[in-house]
Amino acid sequence: MQYYIQEWPDMTASLIAEDGYTLNTFDSTDEAIEACISECMVKPSHIKKYFCYLDASPVDFESSFL
Repeated sequence: MQYYIQEWPDMTASLIAEDGYTLNTFDSTDEAIEACISECMVKPSHIKKYFCYLDASPVDFESSFL
């Protein structure tokens, strides 16, 4: 089974199984990665980072297209 990490607006992170079931929520992405490796014995397949273009400056927004 594969797992991924979803980062939320409050900068917490959830460890989610490939079927969409949330296993746990952690205080940081690093804690979620460590839990995935130690408890599931596998690295997460990807990390869905939270990004709000309204919070970013125009320079950040333009650089995301490079």
